[in-house]
Amino acid sequence: MTARWKVVYEGELEGRAVKVEESGDGTYKVQTRQNVFDVGIAYQDGPNFVHVSPSSVGEPVESEVNSRDSLKEALKELHFSPASVSAIVGGLPG
Repeated sequence: MTARWKVVYEGELEGRAVKVEESGDGTYKVQTRQNVFDVGIAYQDGPNFVHVSPSSVGEPVESEVNSRDSLKEALKELHFSPASVSAIVGGLPG
């Protein structure tokens, strides 16, 4: 079965376009462009899983996570400021 994604946030922060989508099972996908060279990261802390692919400056980058808490962590790993993380997560429905 293919997941259906719904856009729950779309805007520009810190000079980068950001799109957050949510699937019916509470999984989130973040799409943006990287603003620094990043080797990527993947880790699990209890039920929270975060994965950010390696990317260079200006490259599109995507992260898929399994909860709002993981979404916050992924946004931090994508080098967004605490204020931007709060703006994105605080603007999500529900």
